[in-house]
Amino acid sequence: MENRVIVQGDYAILPGAKAIAQMKGSSADYAGPIITPPYDVSPNLWSNWGSNNLFPQDLLTDLESNSVAMRALDKRKRVHFGRGIVAYREKKDAAGEVTREIVTDPVVTEFFRVNKINLQWPDLILGLEIFANGWVEFILNKGKTQVNRIYVKDPAYCRVAKMDENDKIDFMYYSARWEMMPQDDGTYMKDLPMFDSSRYDGTKYPDGQFAMQLSYRSFNKSYYALPVWHSVRANKWLSIANKVPMLKEAIMKNQMTIKYHIEIPDDYFTTRFPPADYTKEQREAKRAEVLQDMNDFLANVENSGKALVTYAFYSKAKQDYLTGWKINVIENKLENSAYLPDSQAANSEILFAIGVDPCLIGAGLPGGKMGAGSGSDKREAYWMLNADMGTDRAVSLSPLYFIRDFNHWDPTIQFDYICVDTSQTQDQHPSKINQKVDKTQP
Repeated sequence: MENRVIVQGDYAILPGAKAIAQMKGSSADYAGPIITPPYDVSPNLWSNWGSNNLFPQDLLTDLESNSVAMRALDKRKRVHFGRGIVAYREKKDAAGEVTREIVTDPVVTEFFRVNKINLQWPDLILGLEIFANGWVEFILNKGKTQVNRIYVKDPAYCRVAKMDENDKIDFMYYSARWEMMPQDDGTYMKDLPMFDSSRYDGTKYPDGQFAMQLSYRSFNKSYYALPVWHSVRANKWLSIANKVPMLKEAIMKNQMTIKYHIEIPDDYFTTRFPPADYTKEQREAKRAEVLQDMNDFLANVENSGKALVTYAFYSKAKQDYLTGWKINVIENKLENSAYLPDSQAANSEILFAIGVDPCLIGAGLPGGKMGAGSGSDKREAYWMLNADMGTDRAVSLSPLYFIRDFNHWDPTIQFDYICVDTSQTQDQHPSKINQKVDKTQP
């Protein structure tokens, strides 16, 4: 009896060997990853996005006032998306040449059609380009074995729950009224469980509805990634670009634009219209008439270049001519180009941070003369930006690979974006609409 092995839970006592044995799981890994959940002392169910939990709302407010930044981010979305997403398989012929054939499997094409993938995905991409974060909602069939519906969520409305001791985020909270600090009562805020791979047995998932977070990962950020271009917001270049138009408007609205200073001798009207011949009222009427004639003479473009004739009075007492009218041209100290160099510098910094060549949005080279650039400049800039999209596309396409595996589609199916080939000029290009599928797979 003294050598009997005693089993208790995950432990066993081996009296003969004088040892305790611990039963491990069936995982083939030597160990799990080292985790350290971030410390969050806020009383909310969710982790705040920004110090006031309104980071995306404040960010959009700044962007919506800046045409250059919004246009550049929209350009990144358009290059990223190309002409849409397709499913394909790679085929190798006898010579070893690999071609990509578009998938026509009914289950795949129907899923794309029902879920309007190519209408929803630009929103997902733009959320990733602006915020470096995006959320997708998945809805399963009644048996909880297939993804039937997929919805791209508005990233500005999404917040995530705090991580548990296993470094997992259990819920995503969705609300359009974060400024109200909503309660989780299903009225102004709703919760949605996040997908947990440890709860999936490969056939059925316990939740019929769940969310997944995508991000362009940034380091030292546990819950929400920070977009690379955010540096121009932090260092105030975006703010400078936004303030220049307001300053110009305030100047144009409030400044007094006076071009001429007309000096008239004090006794001109009494000499020109003596009291013996004119009453006070008549003299004032003549004064107004003369001033109106002078205003009409100097104003308007068609009057430029005219000669002005004035008369001087001779004083017998002084034996000299008295000072007559003087018309002084006032120099405009604040030129029309005021603050424009600041605006151009700010726009250059914004485009550098976003990573879009100025010629792609009709701007000149930063620091140089303004101009839209040549066609070859645009073409090369487009393909350079397109070539840089590999990591971004791997993130944006990952939900489709997840669906492929969850729904047990053919594992040889791959997904990518169609890009229009602009490598040839229009007069050389035979079809002018040649398309190319770039391979991007996580």
